[in-house]
Amino acid sequence: MRKDGGMASRDHDLPELLPQLEPFLRDWVDAMRRRRRVPGIQVAVRLGDRLLFSYASGLADASTGAALTTGHAFRIASHSKTFTATAIMQLVERGRLRLDDTVGAVVPELADAPIAGATVRELLGHQSGAERDGADAVFWQRERAFPDRAELIETMHRDRVFGSNTHFHYSNLAYSVLGLIVEAVTGRGWNEVALELVAPLAEIMSEPALVGPELNVGPDAPLVSGHAISPFEQFGDADEESAVIPPVDTRVEGPATGFWANAETISAWVAAHALGSGHFLTDDTKRLMQRDESLIERGGPRWYGLGWIIRKIGERRVIGHSGGFPGHITQTWSDPTTGLAVSVLTNRIDGPATEIANGVIALIDAARAAVEDVSAAVLRPELAGTYLSLWGSVSLMPLPGVVLEASIDGGDPAGGLALLRETDGALRAKAEDGFGDAGEELLIDADDEGAVRSVTITGIRHHRRADFPDRRAAMLAP
Repeated sequence: MRKDGGMASRDHDLPELLPQLEPFLRDWVDAMRRRRRVPGIQVAVRLGDRLLFSYASGLADASTGAALTTGHAFRIASHSKTFTATAIMQLVERGRLRLDDTVGAVVPELADAPIAGATVRELLGHQSGAERDGADAVFWQRERAFPDRAELIETMHRDRVFGSNTHFHYSNLAYSVLGLIVEAVTGRGWNEVALELVAPLAEIMSEPALVGPELNVGPDAPLVSGHAISPFEQFGDADEESAVIPPVDTRVEGPATGFWANAETISAWVAAHALGSGHFLTDDTKRLMQRDESLIERGGPRWYGLGWIIRKIGERRVIGHSGGFPGHITQTWSDPTTGLAVSVLTNRIDGPATEIANGVIALIDAARAAVEDVSAAVLRPELAGTYLSLWGSVSLMPLPGVVLEASIDGGDPAGGLALLRETDGALRAKAEDGFGDAGEELLIDADDEGAVRSVTITGIRHHRRADFPDRRAAMLAP
C-alpha cells in the first residue's frame, strides 16, 4: 500500500487487533507443526508495507537440529511465476512486448515448434496447451539435473497436450519459455533481470529483503533444508525422521520454480501488488493480471489470472501462489484491495502451508467481525493463553469488548470459534443452538495475585500449560 498508510477501511484496525491474536497464532502454528511432523514453519502477516507478525517454529534442518529463524530462506518454487509474470508485464508497459506476440516471433529456436503460435498471454494464463513438465520430469525428485536451455528447446518441439485456449493446463514449461522471452527481449540473462526486478523491495520493506531467483544468486541468507516424508509414513517399516533433500539448481526452469525467499519478503512482494500501492506495475496492469482468466473447479473452486492464483476465503477475494519444491510446500495470499498479506513457508514436502495461510485469514476476519469497537478496552486480558485438559485444548484471545474461544487442535481455528461477552459480571458464550458451551458461564480460577490458573468450560477444567503435566499425571494415575 502507499507509504502514507492509505488502505481500504476494512483492514484499518488490524495493527491494533493482530497483537491480541499473536499468542494463539504462535501456539497454533507450533501445534500444526508437531501434528504434521514438519521440521519448520515460517509465517508472516503484513498490511501493505507494514509487517504485523513474523514467526518461525521448529528446525531449519532436522539432521543438524539447527533452529529455524525468521531470517532463513525457503525455496518458494511456483511463487516464481508471479515474478516472471510481473517482469513480462513491465516489458508490456514499456512497449517492448505485446501480450499477443507469439512464441515463434520472439524466440527464433521455437519458430517451427508446436508452441510457436501460442501467445504471451496464453503462456501467462496456462492456456497455451503446453505440457506441465514434459515426459521425463524426474529432475523433480533428483534423478537427474533440471533441463538446460537446449533441453527445453528440444522438449518444446514435442506436440502440445491441447490447442491454445482449450483448457487451463498448468505448465512449468510455459513459464520456462516466458523466461526465454524475457531474455530475448532484454538481451540479458534471466537472473540479472530478476535481481533488478526485486531490487525495489529493499526500500519497500523495513526488514531486510531476502529473495533471489536461484541458488547462490542474490543476497546472503541461510537456506533451510527441504525434508521428505518419512519411510514409516510412506510404507510403515521404519520409524525415521524426515530425510533431508539436498538443494538443486533449477537452471532454465528458474522462471517457473527457481526463486527463494523468507516469509517476510514474499509477503511484501505480494502485498506490493495491491491496487494503489504504487509498486512494480500500474493499477490497470494489476487489474488485468488479477482478473479471473480461468476457472479451476477440481480441488476448488479457484481461478487463475496472469501469474496469479485467485480464490475466496470466506467473503474475501485473494490473490497469491503456492509453491511445491523437493522438500518444501509454501503458500502466500494477499487481498489486492487492502494489501493484507499472509505467507506460510514449510520445509517438508507435505507441510500444511495452505491450511495455515487460509486459517490465519479466516481468524483475522472472524476477529474483525466480533469486535464492535476497536477503541474499547480489551476484555479480561489476564485470560490470554492456551489451556489444556484430557479432552484437548482451549485458547482464549481477549479483544476489545469480546474474548474469542478457539482451539489449537484443528486446522481451522475460525471454524469452531465461540464469542464470550460479559453479562451481569459473568463471561458467557453467545446464546445460540449448539453442542458446546453456548450460553454457559466461563468459570475462572485465579491465584491471590489474579493470575489465572485454570478455566472451566461445560464443567471441564482446563489448566495452564505449565501446570498440566502434573495434573495429567494425577488424572492418569490408577
